[in-house]
Amino acid sequence: MSFVEIYKLQNNGEQKIIVTCKLIEKTVICEGDEAFINNLKKDGILDYSSDDHNKKLFFKDGLKFLEQLKYNFKSGYLNASEVKEE
Repeated sequence: MSFVEIYKLQNNGEQKIIVTCKLIEKTVICEGDEAFINNLKKDGILDYSSDDHNKKLFFKDGLKFLEQLKYNFKSGYLNASEVKEE
């Protein structure tokens, strides 16, 4: 199963996993911080692989959504892992 972990920088300098998004069949299911997940569901993420940088991806976009998380969350405060296999 493909999955991505999203980390948040804690006050003590450690990275904590706040959300794990998994590919179940052809859609993404996320577990963890409810407010963060609700924002992902509502707002989606940008598709940086598209020529149209305003194009948004949502959970229904499956693996493409997972692959683009690392480009949407790459700051010192929030970042996403590469797609991993379980």
